[in-house]
Amino acid sequence: MTGTEQTRAVVRLYFETMSERDWGEFGRLLIEDVVYEMPQTSERITGREKYVAFNREYPGDWRLTVTRLLADGATAAASMNFTVGDEELVGLVYFELRGELIARITDFWPEPYAPPAGREHLVEFGVTGLDRLSGS
Repeated sequence: MTGTEQTRAVVRLYFETMSERDWGEFGRLLIEDVVYEMPQTSERITGREKYVAFNREYPGDWRLTVTRLLADGATAAASMNFTVGDEELVGLVYFELRGELIARITDFWPEPYAPPAGREHLVEFGVTGLDRLSGS
């Protein structure tokens, strides 16, 4: 298995174990000093135990569906549809692996916004694809 194939397999397993709430297996995919960052809220979690707890304790009945997964060597990027109750979010996640374990995860949670005026003649409105955003 190539490095890229290994990375893709580890990241797929990351999402599967997260979705299944299999926190033991989920934690085994992470290096001990894993770093998780959310740039939009300026938050960082350092360490496997804290990051697993963060996910285990996340409130609400959430579900996720991976819509894209791209891997290249020891890095990967994914997009997902994330649902908590009636709220639908799109998440963008970037991964860095060290060996066969995840060393860094960076999450972005974009929100829909009104487009600027003046380009209506160039665009279509209401277009949706794999990724859902509230209001689309």
